[in-house]
Amino acid sequence: MKKFFSTILFLITFSQLHSQVPFNQNPNWISTDVISVSTGGTFADIDRDGWLDFVVANGNDISIQKLVVYYNDGTGTFPTTPDWQSTDINYHGHCDVGDVNGDGWPDVAVSVYIGNGGFTTPGKVKLYLNNNGTLSSNPDWVSADLFYTFSCAFGDADSDGDLDLAVAGGEAYYNNPAQPRIYYNNGGMLETLPSWKGTASIYSYDVNWADFDNDGDLDVVFAGESNPNYIFENYGDSISVTPTWQSTDASQYANSLFIGDVNNDGFLDLAISDNNQLGGSGKFKIYLNNNGILNTTPFWTSTFSGYGSGINLADIDNDNDLDLITGGWWQPVRIYLNNNGTFPTTPQFTSTSTSVVEVIVMGDVDNDALQNIQEVFISNSTMKLFYLQRTPVQEIHQVIVDADTLQLNEYCYDLENGWIMLASQPDSEAVIIVEASVSWDIDMGITNWDQSKGNYLFFNNTNPVYVESESQQPEGFVLYQNYPNPFNPSTKIKFIIPSVIVSEAKQSVFVTLKVYDVLGSEIATLVDEYKPAGKYEVEFISHSGLSGIRELPSGVYFYKLTAGNYIETKKMILLK
Repeated sequence: MKKFFSTILFLITFSQLHSQVPFNQNPNWISTDVISVSTGGTFADIDRDGWLDFVVANGNDISIQKLVVYYNDGTGTFPTTPDWQSTDINYHGHCDVGDVNGDGWPDVAVSVYIGNGGFTTPGKVKLYLNNNGTLSSNPDWVSADLFYTFSCAFGDADSDGDLDLAVAGGEAYYNNPAQPRIYYNNGGMLETLPSWKGTASIYSYDVNWADFDNDGDLDVVFAGESNPNYIFENYGDSISVTPTWQSTDASQYANSLFIGDVNNDGFLDLAISDNNQLGGSGKFKIYLNNNGILNTTPFWTSTFSGYGSGINLADIDNDNDLDLITGGWWQPVRIYLNNNGTFPTTPQFTSTSTSVVEVIVMGDVDNDALQNIQEVFISNSTMKLFYLQRTPVQEIHQVIVDADTLQLNEYCYDLENGWIMLASQPDSEAVIIVEASVSWDIDMGITNWDQSKGNYLFFNNTNPVYVESESQQPEGFVLYQNYPNPFNPSTKIKFIIPSVIVSEAKQSVFVTLKVYDVLGSEIATLVDEYKPAGKYEVEFISHSGLSGIRELPSGVYFYKLTAGNYIETKKMILLK
């Protein structure tokens, strides 16, 4: 799979400007519904007004409570009490969000940890559909099987372009193990009994999906409590029912997990928080991926030891690597900054406020540094799964395959982990364009089940002036989109050099205009000389001749104009 991230020049421009944790030590927003035992949580634009809302599942094993939504008020903050509450009540665990029925509105799945009779009764998992911006007051789907479950996650198990639901099972306090399971999506609704179950009954409090072996499908990983962490491999036509990977380090008391490429080697790594309430050392740790197979012992372990809980990976300091954000029970938020794939064992940031951190969620709540991007992929005729480079993704605007814009039911995606799965296999060398929004000012939300405190929001205080535009050209500097585009065999490129960048001492500026392929290899030099201010047009020909290059195959190419200190890049598509 070939890939080009269209805003890479922009990232390089300002990535060195931030080297510290951009959060205040105390939260900027605290909810006042302190009787809530907040557990599950996620950011999602429930009403699709362009602002992230805060979805919170309450209850845990303490109190029978509701699923709630704090709607963003359009200025980047939430009301202190929720705007929407479910009618039904349960002992809610974690939740996840995804468009199950392909209508463009995010739906919410929730694990019910234990039944309403307490620890002697098993729970279930349920789904609330989104009705044009408002969730159903009662669940539209409930699993037919009853079992103890604390966490669930949407993914595409069968690579058919719709979201299935993986569910972590088991309750370790009173020895109630359960089989991990997957409910498949059939025509926009989940099956009521799971088509997939792991063979063994285990204890697991968290689950997620990731293509650990880079083979184009999503494997499923479970955080193990009183047993190892497990990965079940997706073979394309089936998922293994016994683990194909398991951790071997002594501490087997995981509470939460998160997935991300911490050393930028192209393979996804696994972050785990251990909780020592039932045993073990209670450390935060990271298992590195070694060319498609995770190491069975962590390469990094925190000095912290205790009741570890929520965990997340996000690039909060804009240096192009994922930082580790962690929480614990009656603990502060701790952040470990990533330094080229390595982490300190003690955090660089510790919040002053403490809480019983359950979930840590990340996103640009106040929309102060959103950037529209395009990522371009070239199909190799076997891949339908594509990962975007920066996470979390704020919004997917559209997906285009060659000249066709896909309908919402022709792909599925996960914004937090940044993947998109197509329903149909693109032709070989097809051009896939994903238009999305990402941010360089990621805020942090915390759910807290301490009944004396509310939920938290920490605003990112990065100065957004650095992310207003990709190239920061002076007034009058223009690089036009090539025309025609797509093209075959030739296209024209126009640009304007304004007088503002031509010095008084020199009446011209050195200009280069070059063409590159998706791997960054130079294809052609169209301009390489001093030019005065003015309007220019050059022609690019895709075969040997005037451009002096070899015949090129269909695909995406990029042209970059450099004039003095100013640079801009655009893409063009050759279709034969």
